[in-house]
Amino acid sequence: MMPKVAIVYLSYNGIKYLDEVIAALRVLDYPKDRLELIFVDNASADGSQEYLRGVEGITYFGNDKNLGFAEGNNIGVEHALLHGADYVFLHNNDLKLAPDAITKAVALAESDPAIGSVQSLMLFWKRPEIINSTGGMVHFLGFGFVRDNGKSLTQIHLTDGEEIAYASGAAVLYRASVLQQVGLLDPFLFLYHEDLELGWRIRLAGYRNVLSVQSRAFHDYEFKRSVKKFFWMERNRWLVHFSHLRWGTLLLLLPFLLVMEPLLILFAFKGGWLKEKGLVYVSLLSPRCWVYVARKRRESRAIRRVSDGHIVSLFTSKIEHQETSSFIVTHIGNPLLTAVWGILRLWIKKGGW
Repeated sequence: MMPKVAIVYLSYNGIKYLDEVIAALRVLDYPKDRLELIFVDNASADGSQEYLRGVEGITYFGNDKNLGFAEGNNIGVEHALLHGADYVFLHNNDLKLAPDAITKAVALAESDPAIGSVQSLMLFWKRPEIINSTGGMVHFLGFGFVRDNGKSLTQIHLTDGEEIAYASGAAVLYRASVLQQVGLLDPFLFLYHEDLELGWRIRLAGYRNVLSVQSRAFHDYEFKRSVKKFFWMERNRWLVHFSHLRWGTLLLLLPFLLVMEPLLILFAFKGGWLKEKGLVYVSLLSPRCWVYVARKRRESRAIRRVSDGHIVSLFTSKIEHQETSSFIVTHIGNPLLTAVWGILRLWIKKGGW
């Protein structure tokens, strides 16, 4: 019998996608009796809720307010786990799947019980020859970004099952037993880094996050320069580092984290999000965040099966994202960071933290 899979689609003001998304789900080649389609709507105001109430053959949850990416998805994931799903696939609002996407992802996961998550190869919806993501990357200073965004499929060589730092929450298959062990997406993060943080926990518990080259998803991705996103990205990178790295590693990285702050303040000033950067400091200094980090560190210790040396082995020193690239980042910042990280990573590995 094939494993039972639940696909969780988080809907938010994406009615323009629903016809094509649902049509793609209807023609998946995975056995229909082993597949559950779960739609969760985060208080859309564009008619999505009314549309989804009329769709047959799905499990639907409509929220009265926008609960964010983590809590919105968790509603569907919790339902899936309670009803015996072996795997849960997170499906982004603006994404559609190839007919064999679930079959290929499950086959890869079933090949090795140490696989905790499988990310589908994400291509651009309107330019399927161009890559959107081959996995998530974690910078040693906490930044998270997608790998190979904007590159042509013919430009790079990918190996089915290759390990990645974390799987993008836009198109990822999670093993249910691993989620039951390490927990679900963290609602406190609300927006950005939730998938990064969950992928980190999966690795802490001794499992792997991998890429399926054969499982393909098509993403209508567009880099959004909303200033509000910078608050969540900046706050959450600090929270994740302080939640999961051991104190010795944190003390080693702290001087470099602090040296980066004046540059980020300048970047925030030039980018028009200086207010959001200030709010990051207010939030990080609040007792609420201290309580959160203390709880997360306890939880992290409880599931940890590997050293920080193992965790940072997949960290990167380069900032590589086509929308944020510049001459200074590429030719000055990245070479300097690479030199620094080469020494720090060796130190962390030798320290055995």
